[in-house]
Amino acid sequence: MKQIKSFVNISRTTCNEYGYTLLTTLVALTIFMLTLPMMNNLIKPIADLSPLNNINQLEARQFDFLISFELNRSSEIRIANNRLHFVDSEGQIVTFEQHNRRVIRRTNQQGFEVMMFDTHEFKTEKIASNAFKVHFTRQGQQFETVFTHFNIKEY
Repeated sequence: MKQIKSFVNISRTTCNEYGYTLLTTLVALTIFMLTLPMMNNLIKPIADLSPLNNINQLEARQFDFLISFELNRSSEIRIANNRLHFVDSEGQIVTFEQHNRRVIRRTNQQGFEVMMFDTHEFKTEKIASNAFKVHFTRQGQQFETVFTHFNIKEY
């Protein structure tokens, strides 16, 4: 069997003792430039799943959960001046109300904890004998949820 002589030694053209050659750099740059337009198609679906895009919906759902939690613990609900008062069986009153641009939660009218920031509008209204509506606006988006309870009073 006869061996064919190669005119170009591959190892000498891709690398020499000084590092990469110009040819190797151009090949790598060409591959990078060809794959660059495809990167947008790979990154865009991942960016759409980011929670930063859905932060308002997540906060609204969590706020609805907190109201539902207080609703399940309470024996009476009082609605007055866009405030929700949840009275439990021990007589403790938990209030949700708007203070400046925040929705806060108070227990027995002492101190408060912030439930939502940057709230433009917070409204509550009784819509039936056993239902009330909570409406709030955040960053231009409006959210509205209807809750039911057997003992709702409006003042």
